Amino acid sequence: MEQKIKKFTPLGGKHCITNALKQVFSYYGYPMTEEMIFGIASGLAFTYINLAYSPMISGRTKPFDFEEKLAERLNIKIKCKKPKSYSIAFSQTKKMIDEAKPVLVYTDMPFLKYLGLDENSHFGGHAVVLFGYDEERQIFYVSDRDNCNYPIRTPRGDIAEDYHIVSYDEMLLARNSHFRPFPANNKYLEFDFTGFTSIVTDVITSAINETCESMLNPPANLLGLNGIMKFSKEIVKWSKYDNQKLKVAGITNYFQISKDGGTGGGIFRKMYGQFLIEANTILVNKGLGEIGSQYISLAEEWDLLADSMWILGETGDKNLLKSMSQQIIVLYKKEKSLLEQLQSSIK
Repeated sequence: MEQKIKKFTPLGGKHCITNALKQVFSYYGYPMTEEMIFGIASGLAFTYINLAYSPMISGRTKPFDFEEKLAERLNIKIKCKKPKSYSIAFSQTKKMIDEAKPVLVYTDMPFLKYLGLDENSHFGGHAVVLFGYDEERQIFYVSDRDNCNYPIRTPRGDIAEDYHIVSYDEMLLARNSHFRPFPANNKYLEFDFTGFTSIVTDVITSAINETCESMLNPPANLLGLNGIMKFSKEIVKWSKYDNQKLKVAGITNYFQISKDGGTGGGIFRKMYGQFLIEANTILVNKGLGEIGSQYISLAEEWDLLADSMWILGETGDKNLLKSMSQQIIVLYKKEKSLLEQLQSSIK
């Protein structure tokens, strides 16, 4: 028996969670751009993470913190459900689809075969939307961020499907994964839009203030601007890695920066710039549009670093590390200046 939500429209996008949220919001009649979702959730961040298989940087806030902040600012309810077992999650998913409710779930990326990732590249915060199933074929219908008019790059080449067909067994592995970082642990979201409030100046101001404060005055050396400076120092130490680990570090961080990894470009800086330009129509006479344009330019410089990461991933050339460290210091200085301008503009 096949069950699909007829009025659900799969959409492509820039980043997994913002695209998944965009699809759910649109389905329930509350259309919003990914950039606005990202900005009002204070999504922009920086973290340097030292994992065993490879160091990894991140340019956005933690999964689940992001969704909670979004709900708070829009006055809606987004509940992150954590079933004790996959069998409970599986039953609840089918029930929701039967009730014509798309299900936003978290998955561990290497278990989704269509992404073609290395089996050790675990990330359990990857959001997709389940909008149908077929009991006879034992499959789910899955909307990821690729679409027929929105190709995304994977290690095995581009994919551009309106939706993916994923077996029950494959989805079990992806959703039930306990691997770090951000274990999927069968999590999914439930939405209640009853109290939805439109985006007003106070919401924009609060969101921007929080981003500026967390980046300029982070609580740890791994975070915010401190984290970017640490990155510039740590990358030189990568010269101690063997060739294989160095290549893994290169390709891992290429995808953490590049739009190919779902950042929208420039480790989310392009999305944030576009948010500021859009916010400029709500919070007028604050110069957000100009700062937004400068953030987009900064994103392009981050993408140049991503290009170097790709070469590092292909060659393992340790001679690249010193110049990359210098690139990062320049990025640090430019972002610090932009954040200070931004914080001053909304006072």
